[in-house]
Parts: sequence; structure tokens; C-alpha cells
Amino acid sequence: MSWISALGPLQWLMILLVPPAVLSLYFLKLKRRELAVPSTLLWRKTLEDVHVNSIWQRLRKNLLLYLQLLFLAFLILACLRPGWSGQNRMGERRIYVIDNSASMQATDVAPSRLDLAKKKVRELLSDTSADDVGMVIAFSDRADVRQGFTKDRNRLFSAVDSIPTTSHGTDVSEALRAAAGLANPGRSSFDNLSDIMVADAIPATVYLLSDGAFGDLGDFDVGKLKIEYIPIGETKTNNLGIVSFAVQRNEDKASKLEAFARITNRGDQKVEFTASLELDGKLLDASTGSVDALGEAGLLFELTDTDEGQLKLTLDYEDALKVDNVAYAAIRPTKQISVLFITPGNNALETALQTPRVQQIASVQVESPTFLSEPAYQAATLDANFDLIIFDQCSPIQMPSSNTLFLGSIPPAIANTTISNTIPDDSKSNGWKFGEPQGPAFILDVNRSNSITQFLEMGSVIIVEARVVDSGESGTVLMTSNIGPVFAIAPRGPFQDAVLGFTIVQATSEGVGVNTNWGNRRSFPVFVYSLVEYLGGGITESSSPTVQPGWPIGLVLSKRFKDFRVVAPDGQSTDLVRGDESRYTFTKTELPGIYQVFAKGIEKPVESFCVNLFSSRESDLAVADSVKMGFDKVAASGTTIQARKETWRWILLFGLALLVVEWIVFNRRVFI
Repeated sequence: MSWISALGPLQWLMILLVPPAVLSLYFLKLKRRELAVPSTLLWRKTLEDVHVNSIWQRLRKNLLLYLQLLFLAFLILACLRPGWSGQNRMGERRIYVIDNSASMQATDVAPSRLDLAKKKVRELLSDTSADDVGMVIAFSDRADVRQGFTKDRNRLFSAVDSIPTTSHGTDVSEALRAAAGLANPGRSSFDNLSDIMVADAIPATVYLLSDGAFGDLGDFDVGKLKIEYIPIGETKTNNLGIVSFAVQRNEDKASKLEAFARITNRGDQKVEFTASLELDGKLLDASTGSVDALGEAGLLFELTDTDEGQLKLTLDYEDALKVDNVAYAAIRPTKQISVLFITPGNNALETALQTPRVQQIASVQVESPTFLSEPAYQAATLDANFDLIIFDQCSPIQMPSSNTLFLGSIPPAIANTTISNTIPDDSKSNGWKFGEPQGPAFILDVNRSNSITQFLEMGSVIIVEARVVDSGESGTVLMTSNIGPVFAIAPRGPFQDAVLGFTIVQATSEGVGVNTNWGNRRSFPVFVYSLVEYLGGGITESSSPTVQPGWPIGLVLSKRFKDFRVVAPDGQSTDLVRGDESRYTFTKTELPGIYQVFAKGIEKPVESFCVNLFSSRESDLAVADSVKMGFDKVAASGTTIQARKETWRWILLFGLALLVVEWIVFNRRVFI
């Protein structure tokens, strides 16, 4: 039992004077007006009053006096705020860490796990004293400090109530690091009411409210933190969830699409379910299936005569978690890009650009070097009509507004005013340098980290004559030969320029001669396809990319447009303005669903991507009975929080009941 004074010294003095005052009322002499009456019936009553009016006579037993004094005793006891707890926590620093990841949306406990966690924290806050300092941190796959250290319980209550639901994954390590870092700052000034000095390493208690879906915390050092893990949710909760959903074109039939889904069952019993597939909001197909206990199953939907649209897969199965019963995929049509190939004659490259795979994503226009001086070229480059321009043994007057590939030549100097139809000799242009022709050359190394060259095998390629390519500090070498780098790529504002230091064929005194056997190797069409896909921005995947909620996604958009708009599933839009980067990183992916990217002036979306939960860990609703930190294990504190229990309310209520009894006794005595 512990006691907390609810009154100050002066208040205690005043309340302690009340019992003597009540007692003195029973010793006061009665002052009566003398009145002669013709009867002796009142003599007996008068004799009794004489005994009462004698201050030195022993106080007689009086039920009313005892009831009044007992009421005052209970009142004084209530002002001491008696209570008990497992340990003395007065003046304690508490850190409330609340899980708001996707699994906390589960409704196995009413109304949800997150709501129950908030309720338990509010109970803890209600039992704190005026000297307790608290902090509120929400976490999913990242930490969110909702309220720093403060004594103001109203601010702590508001911080708890403001914690939103999310569809993120779970990672508590960042939240615990934030708690450890904020537990002992040099000075905490989060509280506007007072400046709390916490320079010394003062222990703090962390109340971790979660279902434990974050696994082993590794070698996390809790330091001065005392972790109390409070599990939220039922111990065994069955759940069915979608962990993957994508669309792919059938290799045998290009007109047919196949939608694949993977379903996981985290329960201990076999489950039968029905899955419905919608296309642009209309039911397209339905399928039934079953998943064994703790197993997985696949679903396959065949789509015919469907080139584009938005797919939504829904599991018609009642379980505790709804967010993983829905998955999204967007069918995007093959994106046709425009490629301009300027060459004096190159059959090997022209043939590679006419392969079915390249033709599927690109529209190729072949022109001679004289096209560079025509108004049509100037107008096309000014309007950015081409996504990729390949310059074979030639260079333009100025660089176009598109990605480029130079074969046997380099980008022109800014001051150039004439068209160059020959290979520049040891010149410098916009940071690019070309070496002297050397040969023979052999490819020794290929940059596997770049999409253009990651699948190339160049061991058998022989080059008659090549030049060393220097792309400057900002460039990246893609191929290295025995004479030095022969292929490199470098950024130019929002565009990229690639330079190959040798030609496939070249003009000689005897006509057109072959400069390398690469054109006859299998790696050459692979190189051309990767080049068109990467530098041109072609789309080959039928399914739009997908990310988990809250994760960023990289968007490679057409160079033709400057302004873009991303529309979220709830209709909210975010404007994107092209800068110097060729790749956008979009981060506002909180809401699951399909996001569409629109270019300014274009009605149809130019790109789309999806946000799905797709997490086996979040779909597993089993509640962990302990939290493991390296070799240490923090056992669950139980579903009830061991906090201070106040009894003054019950004492005061009992005192009021005594006051009612005293009133009844007094009235019965008066009226008898």
C-alpha cells in the first residue's frame, strides 16, 4: 500500500480542524428563553439537557456523533489517495511505444488491435502521478514520435488518440532506437509548461504494445530502458492473405494475358475460399480454391482480348484482417517509343532494330546523315518527338532533347556550327574525349550493374579498330578493352548519352568494311534490345510495378514531357516537375491501390504502379508471447497492465454512504 497526498499543508490544517469542531457541537450549552408552562411533562427532558450542558461531564454515547466522525475519517483517508502497485513508480519516466502496422488492423479483439492498444495506454496514463513524465511513439516499419517527454497528460492523451492506422510492415528497431536516444537527451524542452533536465542517465520504462510481428531484434542494446512487452490480440488467430499478384503475357499467345496470385493460410486448419477478379470495376472471373494449414496455394486467371485496364483481386473469405484480402494489378499496354537511327549504312544494326522484340516496343525511323540538316529533323528534336536517337559515324550540330547513342563518334561541342559526318580525331566535346584509333581490341570486362550490359558476353568479340572513350567525372564505364574503356554513358541534364568507341562497319577505300564480328554474335541483338529498352524507356512488362505501402518507387518517364501528375486511389493528385534527373522517386504511397501517372495535356495515363501489402509476416496474426533481443528474452506482461490502483474513489463513496445513514438517523430521531 502506498499513499499520495492530494492536499497542501494549509489545506490539511483546515480539514484537520473539522473533527474537533464537530465534536465541540456536542458540548455547547443550550441557550433557551424562560417560559412558564402549566405542566411537569417537560421536566424529564429538561433534566436530560442539564446533563448535556455540563461541559465537564463524560460524553454520552451518540450514534450521530460516531457517524459524523467516521465520515470525516474516510474523507481524510481519501485525501491521502491510498493505492497499490507492483513497484514504486512515482516520478517515473515512461515511453509508450504503440504498434500501428498493418496487422494491428486485425479485428480479433474488438474493435481492433490498434484501438485496444490505445485503450490500454490511456489506462496507464490515467494512473500516472503529477510527477510522471511520458512520451508517445508509434511505429510500423519506421518510428513516429507523436509526443516528446512531457508531464501534461492531456497532450499525451491527444498523442495516443492521433495515432493513425497504416498498411505498413513492422520493424520496431527504429522505434526502440528513438526511445533510447530520446530517453536521455541533454535537455528536453518538448513541454511548454516546464523545461525538464534529463542530462543524467535516468532509467525509463518502455511499454511496448504490439502483436510482436517484428521477429528477433538482434543485438539491440536497451541500455537504461526497461522493456515491458504487452501483447495485443488473440493468441491464435486464423487468417488468409494474398502475398503476390501479377500479370504476364503468354509466351505462346501474345494476345493472351495470365494473372497469377499466391494465397497464404496462416491458420492451423485447411481453408476453402472463393476469389473474384474485377477489371475496371466489373466482375471478370471467379475461382474457388483451398489452402492447407500453414500452407500456400496459387491461382491462375486467363485473360483474352484485354490490352489494358485495372485488376482487383478479392478473397471472399471472412477473417480478422481485411487489408490482405485485396490485391491490385494494372495491365499496361506495350509502350511504343520512337527511335531515330541516323547512319550512312549499317545492315547489322538495322537488322537488330527490326527484330520482333524491338518492334514490339519501338517504332524505328532510319535516315542518312543528310537528314541532320533538314528542317524535319530540327522540328522533331525541338518538339522532343524521339525518345532515343542513334548517331552512327556522325554527330548533330547540337544535342537533341532525347537520350542518344553515338557509334564511332562523340557528342558535339557547344560551339560547333557545322555538321560533322566524319569521326572526330582526338577532340574534346562536352566532357567527352576520344583517343587515337588503335587495334585490334578485345573486351576484357563488362559492367554487369548497368541494364544495357548486364547480360552481355563479349569474350569472343574481336574489334579491328577502336578508340578509348573518356566520359569525364560524371560518366560510367560500361566496357573495358585491352586498350582502355571503349563504351561509357554519362548524364546530360534529364537525358543520358552513351558513346561506343568503335563502329560495327566503317567506310574504307574499297567500300564498306566490317570493323568487328560482334554483329554476328548472339549478344548483339541482346545489346540492341537492352539499349532500346533502357535509353528509350520502353515497357515490356505487362504488369505495372508494385511496392509495399510507404515504400518509394522509381519512375522512368518520357523525356517529351516536363510536367506530370500522379493520381492516388483516393483521387488525390501530386504534381511532378521535371528537373535535371531522368528518374523520379515517388514516396507518397501510403494507400493500397493503383496509382496513375498523367502527363500534361495527355488524357490517358503514361504510367501506372500499384501499392499492395504482400507481406507474409503481416498476414500471420499469431501473437508473440515474448520479444527476443539477442540472447535476452522479454516475456509478455499479460493482457492486464500492472499499474497503480487507486482506492480513494471507493473510500469517498463509502463515506458518502455513511453521510446518508447519518441523515436518516437524525431525521428518525427528530420525528419520533
